[in-house]
Amino acid sequence: MNSKVVITTDSPADLSAELETRYDIHVLPLYVNLGDKSYRDGIDITTPDIFRHYDETGELPSTSAIPIGDYETFFKSFVDAGKEVVHFSLSSGISSTHQNAMIAAEGMDGVHIIDSLHLSSGIALQVIRACEMRDEGKSADEIAAAAVDFNKKTCTSFVLEKLEYMKKGGRCSTVAALGANLLSIRPCIEMSEGKLGVARKYRGKILDVKKKYIEDELNAHKDDADLSRIFITSSSISDADEKELIDKILSILPFKEVLRGRAGCTIASHCGPGCTGILFMTK
Repeated sequence: MNSKVVITTDSPADLSAELETRYDIHVLPLYVNLGDKSYRDGIDITTPDIFRHYDETGELPSTSAIPIGDYETFFKSFVDAGKEVVHFSLSSGISSTHQNAMIAAEGMDGVHIIDSLHLSSGIALQVIRACEMRDEGKSADEIAAAAVDFNKKTCTSFVLEKLEYMKKGGRCSTVAALGANLLSIRPCIEMSEGKLGVARKYRGKILDVKKKYIEDELNAHKDDADLSRIFITSSSISDADEKELIDKILSILPFKEVLRGRAGCTIASHCGPGCTGILFMTK
């Protein structure tokens, strides 16, 4: 293990506390705004708080990028301790966090900023891969050089149960064009070149839709999926439904590890309740 290297990321990586501890990952929060108050993602506010607020008031939260000053303080704490940093940011295609991180790192030796070009557990997959390289003794330079291409091997997609959060949030213009929930459209959203787009459209009961989505996604990657791990990440889901979906995943491809992810406040503010995705890497 290279103890001189620190792996860091933004809160929209949606890492659990268990994974942060297991891989020694340091996370900096974005901000979630409700009314005239601002909260740190995952610290001062949780995903159920956001859904409860919307149900009670009809007001959707907004999110704010991590300020340059927060990044400067964060990175400096490691540099001053003699560490080198490899930081994975939320996709530059949907947030200014990456640009802010780049500005903050200017003039700091040993701070590498990687544009994940993904979100949620798509970032987490890249972060974990970097941690494995660190634990193999790789240097920050070596990790950063390899990490530039991680995004090309990352598959990030999810199915929306409710459209209004993403329609109003404006993060995916093609969702806005789909119309209201009257048609019971359940779009599959994919990350491509750092941006969100509608890949497929489903109709029907949401659990059946999620199973069909898993079939489509995994069958498309039967020959090239990296079977080390897969995330099934949801903004909200019952234990029973999640188990059914995990069984579905493993009936198609024998992943060695299925990690259960939960969308944090930043991601949930745009995808709404009931959203579920499977996220994995290719070989």
